Amino acid sequence: MNGSVALGVFLLLGSHNDPCLHAVKSVLAARSYDSVIIRHPFAAPACTAWHFDGTRSDPSITIAGESTFAEGVLVRDCHPSPPETPESWTQEDLLYNQAEAEAALLGWLWGLPCPVIDRMPAWLWYGTQRPVISWGPLLRRCGLPPLDSVITDCADEISQFLSRHGGAAGEQLTGTGNRYLAQEADTQRLTDTARMMPLRLTELHEGAWRGCVAGPQLVWDDGTPSEARLLDSRLRAFAAAAGLSFVEFIVTSGETPRIVDVDARPRFGLFGEAAKRAIVEGLVEALTQGWRRVRLCFSLFA
Repeated sequence: MNGSVALGVFLLLGSHNDPCLHAVKSVLAARSYDSVIIRHPFAAPACTAWHFDGTRSDPSITIAGESTFAEGVLVRDCHPSPPETPESWTQEDLLYNQAEAEAALLGWLWGLPCPVIDRMPAWLWYGTQRPVISWGPLLRRCGLPPLDSVITDCADEISQFLSRHGGAAGEQLTGTGNRYLAQEADTQRLTDTARMMPLRLTELHEGAWRGCVAGPQLVWDDGTPSEARLLDSRLRAFAAAAGLSFVEFIVTSGETPRIVDVDARPRFGLFGEAAKRAIVEGLVEALTQGWRRVRLCFSLFA
């Protein structure tokens, strides 16, 4: 054995403006790994294929005319872009085409033999940001009860929830994700709004910690007190049970910690600089786990 081995590339799927992808790419380069940021593996300048035959996906991929293969994949946001001339498509055909592209990409990611962060289950892949209430049963099994929450358009439920908690954090389901203070005095206005679109109401809390599972790392945001570490094992257990290797949490800082939010697409830019570095280290460690074993093997027999 002469120690030579064909090298592939780490695929970083998402926007070329994503600071997380650029940080990961920089660390990979510093460790002599090749990586490339592309929007989508089935769209120019990339080209690959997925065969619906129940076998593993072919990790080979052509990028800008150069053939290589995926050593690992980090998925940030790679939903298909609309075609260059959408006006030439009927709305029905356009939606069908995009749905097929999404399904093929999801199948390709799940069939890859290399490390993939994060190949989500279909119910999460196709959905928007999931409310914490949808994670409730799994969170409770992991010893992480969520804050009381409700999604409703019912006037009585809105009134009862506000009365029970002395107010709430309100959020529009199709809005920007921004929350606002909802008080009992606002019941009629909230009810009128809910007739057009259900509201998400979450009980109020004081203080919260932001954390993130990034591969093998559990990272807390800069300035988080050391007592947050008591939750590490439970947060890791939740991430493993959910099948997520990159996931963000917001946890109340009270005597009995409760989960405020879970985000399967971590908001990298909201973390402090030290936390960002730790997140990137965790992602790179998870991506390169296979290559570390290969390099060790070749160093032993070279």
